[in-house]
Order: sequence, then C-alpha cells, then structure tokens
Amino acid sequence: MKAIKVILNQGQLKHITKQVRDEGGADYRFDVNLLEGKLSENKWAEMLETIEFKKDYKAWDTGNIAVEYSNNGKPSGISVTEAKYIAYVLVDEKQNENVAIFIKTEVFKKMCRKYLRHPQRDIKGGDNFSSSLILLPVKELLNPKFIFESEDDKKEWEYKCRDCGYVYISQSKTLFKICPDCIKVDKKIKLEIL
Repeated sequence: MKAIKVILNQGQLKHITKQVRDEGGADYRFDVNLLEGKLSENKWAEMLETIEFKKDYKAWDTGNIAVEYSNNGKPSGISVTEAKYIAYVLVDEKQNENVAIFIKTEVFKKMCRKYLRHPQRDIKGGDNFSSSLILLPVKELLNPKFIFESEDDKKEWEYKCRDCGYVYISQSKTLFKICPDCIKVDKKIKLEIL
C-alpha cells in the first residue's frame, strides 16, 4: 500500500484529539497521548513568548495579590500590558517560590474588574501611594466563573478613557459614553472598548 502524506495544522490536530477523547473517554493509546503532549508543548512555547511574570511577596500573609492598574493617574500595569498571559508567582514567608499560576490576560482583567471602586479592594499603594491597586483574593485565581467562561458567554465589556484611565463596565458592546471624570474638567473624551 502506498503511503499517504497528510498535512494538518495545530487547530485540526487539536480538534482530532478532542474528538478521540470525547468519543472514547480516556485513551490509553500512546500515539494519541504523544500527540496531545506535543500540541500542549507547542501551545506553551507560544505562550511563553507573550507572558508577563509577576511575583507577590505578601500573598502568603494577606491572601491577596496586589495588581497595579494606574500610576500617578495614568494607566499602567494590567491596564497597559500587551502580554496574552499573566503569570503570578506566589512565595511563602521564606520567599520560596511555591506556585506559578498562568492566566489569560483578558480573564485576569475580568477578575480584577470586579473589584474596581470596591472600598477595601481598590486602594492606593506603592511608592508615595501613587499607584492604584486591586487587592485580588488568591482564591479568585481559580474561580470557575472566570476560568471556564468562554468568549461566547461574555456579557460585559470594559470601556476605558484614554486620557485619565477611568474604567466603565457595560453590558452593551456599542456604548457611546463620554468619560464622567474628564467632563468634570471640561474635556469630552469618549470611552473606548478594550
């Protein structure tokens, strides 16, 4: 029998391995496991090119990670990152690196957004208290509501003022709203979707 050469892209291979798993449960065959492993390795290699690493030294004590989103009134940190993934390294009281959690940036932003303007979780900190920070509970990093929700399930959109960093959450994807903070100082800046 003559050999046939078939060229498949990663998406097609992923679809095939998922189909094998879905139709037969856990598969013990080495060839399928090897293929799944190789696909995962390729995905991790791709992710490592676009990861922003952060380390929190006090989460072991506070139960929170501090996430900067503004500095001196200008967007910074999570608000301006271009990384597709955020990795938080958590250490114990002896500064041993015990765990690293990788989260898609958009998922991470949604976790933080929940606490904007929260009196105990949206705080000032850093040098001269010039940074605006969200104190995100560590347990939120594994909150199923955020990590298993697909983009198709998205019912909220984040809008931001490019001038002052004001953030507004809307259930409308076609919002035409002027920044309420800027209008107070006679600026008419339209909020933009992130």
